[in-house]
Amino acid sequence: MADQQDKTAFSKRLDHALDLFGVPPKGKGRQVTVGKMFGVSQKAANKWLEGISLPDTMRIAVIAEKLNVNVEWLTYGAGPINTESLPGSPGSRWKRIPLISWEQAGHYDKFDAKTAEDWTWTDVETGVRTFALIVKDDSMMPRYEPGATVIVDPDREPQHRNIVIFRWKKTDDVSCAQLLIDGPNRYLKPHNPDFETFLVDEKNPQIIFCGTARQIFMTY
Repeated sequence: MADQQDKTAFSKRLDHALDLFGVPPKGKGRQVTVGKMFGVSQKAANKWLEGISLPDTMRIAVIAEKLNVNVEWLTYGAGPINTESLPGSPGSRWKRIPLISWEQAGHYDKFDAKTAEDWTWTDVETGVRTFALIVKDDSMMPRYEPGATVIVDPDREPQHRNIVIFRWKKTDDVSCAQLLIDGPNRYLKPHNPDFETFLVDEKNPQIIFCGTARQIFMTY
């Protein structure tokens, strides 16, 4: 649980970010504006601004994105205030996201992004819980070699021909394949031709979808 010092420090950073964004100051409508901007009551907004309580982790990420500040800076006061530390135009869409293991991806609902040790960047449109994976084996060969980075949105509903991340219920292993939909049937087609396409059992699914790939790129 956050102590009072953390709450006070967060409120000061939030105030600074709101100043930079052009939100009216305290006493001139700041509390009302913050409530409307982030879909919370004026009472909740007041608690953030006065250092009484903190937003949850996911809401802090939303606030940071809206105010165009670095989520690590807003949360902990770490790193630059700007949303990007790389060169780019003022309108750049680059976002910093956690780079996690495949095991963590299989249970992402239990993963706390603030504990991530590694980070990467994406410029694709994604949700606030987006994460990245590094391909470690030949499962995505020959199209994607080990070392490829996969940007995954766990909140995006997979569609026909999307590349998806999924977890086997029986073994808890996490893998990647292309989703193919044919009428009422859904199939998962591995990238590696040495692995067989399989039919998803809709009545008793043998897998759990963990996210939809939004971008894949190689580093050479």
